Amino acid sequence: MGPLEGKTVLDLSRYGPGRYCSMILADFGAEVITVETPRFASELPSLVTDDVGARYLGQNRNKKSIALNLKNEEGKKIFYRLAEKADVILETFRPGVVKRLGVDYETVKKYNPRVVYCSISGYGQDGPYSQRPGHDLNYVGLAGVLHMIGQKEGPPTYLPVQMADLAGGTSQATIAILAALIAQDKTGKGQYIDVSMTDGVVFYQWTLAMMYLIDGIQLERAELPTGSDHAWMNIYKAKDGKYFTVATLEPWLWANLCRLVGRQDFADTQFGPPERQREMYSGLSEVFATKDRDEWVKLLNEANVCVAPVCTFAETFSDPQIVHRKLVVEIDHPKRGKVKVLNTPYKLSETPAQVRTRPPLYAEHTAEILGSMLGLSDKELERLRKKQVIE
Repeated sequence: MGPLEGKTVLDLSRYGPGRYCSMILADFGAEVITVETPRFASELPSLVTDDVGARYLGQNRNKKSIALNLKNEEGKKIFYRLAEKADVILETFRPGVVKRLGVDYETVKKYNPRVVYCSISGYGQDGPYSQRPGHDLNYVGLAGVLHMIGQKEGPPTYLPVQMADLAGGTSQATIAILAALIAQDKTGKGQYIDVSMTDGVVFYQWTLAMMYLIDGIQLERAELPTGSDHAWMNIYKAKDGKYFTVATLEPWLWANLCRLVGRQDFADTQFGPPERQREMYSGLSEVFATKDRDEWVKLLNEANVCVAPVCTFAETFSDPQIVHRKLVVEIDHPKRGKVKVLNTPYKLSETPAQVRTRPPLYAEHTAEILGSMLGLSDKELERLRKKQVIE
């Protein structure tokens, strides 16, 4: 039994931050119903509606899918009836859109005062930027992250992992929703959650931002091409052209490294000035160029030094640690056959999160949900299809 079993989530979101959040809730046992826009009424890019695409398959397992035209008055009334039975509603539209559609928190709470309603947006529901369009790259730029990534004389470096979407949006929303559900169980009351992805990225900079706020220190881009000016925390190239990471924050780890590579002359200057760091980086780079990556990883591990290879996905997903932790599971899909998806990383001994069902086909459960939850007959469902209320 999942800890969220018995909780119902209506997910109006279209993109990763909301979809990944509701997937986590579904992994923990919540019944998540994605409320899609019918394809006949959709202006969304195909990557959002393609139910056999990697993006869709990667964020919709354990869910059911209905398609409801919220611009149609009958569609809106159906949504209100579903909202009456929901514990959580999640949306990721630009601020103001759900109000224009008539499915905003103030409207919905008239039908269900105990609902937890979460909005995820780029800049938040208020403030001078609230109406600006944006994507992950914009938010990490504004939050100060990009300024510190890359080489000093070059431009900031693009982040391919969606830090703002997932850390700033998904994680913040999931934490807030879980807290609100605890409050809901205690008080019987719902509440509104305003998640800003930009806020989340700023908040997660618990070291670098605090160094600036407390001591006025602004980290700049590095002079070394790896993006780090610290010899003791860097990326090194091996003889075979592959890279590995070395992270020796603790002095005894740095001493182990220096002893292994025969550079005890570096041991006492771990935290030396920039010119010394560059000298040590150069010296270590020369040593590391004498053996292949995997040999260095083995030797450094045996010397009790924090080391790991820089992996391709092929290497990551065949790595014995990743395999042992079962971070990939295989599911059967009616259109794509056997498909590998990322498994949940949450390991609870008594109420584990788990992959229970495959991602739904687009609008696959419209008839099932509207029939079981609202009691609509086959005849009524057919009438709604003809009126383009549902798909």
